[in-house]
Amino acid sequence: MNLNVHRYELSPKQTRDIFNQKGWHNVIGFHTRNICHKGHEYIQNQALRLTNADAIFISPVTGKKKKGDFTSEIVLHCYEELIKAGAYSPYGVLLGSFNTYSRFSGPREAVFTAICRKNYGCNYFIVGRDHTGIGDYYKSDNAQKIFDKLDIGINIVRFNTAYYSDQTKRITSDLYNKKEETTTLPISATIIRDSLKNNQNIPAYLMDKSIINMITKKYQKD
Repeated sequence: MNLNVHRYELSPKQTRDIFNQKGWHNVIGFHTRNICHKGHEYIQNQALRLTNADAIFISPVTGKKKKGDFTSEIVLHCYEELIKAGAYSPYGVLLGSFNTYSRFSGPREAVFTAICRKNYGCNYFIVGRDHTGIGDYYKSDNAQKIFDKLDIGINIVRFNTAYYSDQTKRITSDLYNKKEETTTLPISATIIRDSLKNNQNIPAYLMDKSIINMITKKYQKD
C-alpha cells in the first residue's frame, strides 16, 4: 500500500469551493481517528437520510497517533475502498484528512471538532456516544449534552451506540430501534485491532469483506 496522506489535506476554502461546485448545500461532517467499520458506516448513512443531506465530509485524524492506533494511511485507504464500492450512494462524499491529534478531552474536544467542520463548510456534524472520550473518564453522553448549552452555528446529529443484532442480522441503534434485542454484538475498532494482533479472523459483521481482506494482507505483510 503506497498512499500519500498529504494529498488528502484540504483547506476550509478548498472544501467550501468543492461543496459549491458540486451544488452541495447540506453537508454532514464526520470526525474519526479509527478505521471504518459497519457501525460507523451505518451511522453515516442514517445521518444522510435523517437530514436529507447532499453529502458527507469524512475527515479522519492524521496527526500523532495513540500507541496501537491504525495508521493514517490505512484509515484513509479503507475509506477510499468504501467510497469506490458505493457505500454512500446516492449521496455525495468527500474524503479529506484532519491534520491534528486526538486529545481525548470529551465534550470540549467535541465542540472543537464541530467548530472545525463548520469552518470547512459543513452545516451538520455527527456526535456519537463517548465522542472523543477516553475510558470511563467522561459519561458516555457528556459530549452530546454540552451542545444543549451551546449554539455554535452547526446542527448536531446525535447517535447512540450502534451494535449488531444477532437476531435480525443487521446493524442498528437505540435511536432508531427501541425494541429490546435478545442478542447483540459490540462493534468497535478495538475488536478489529485485537483480532489482527492475535492472528484471528475479523468477524464478518464488523466490516465489509473487501476491507477485511485488504487490512489483513497489510498486517501479514508487516
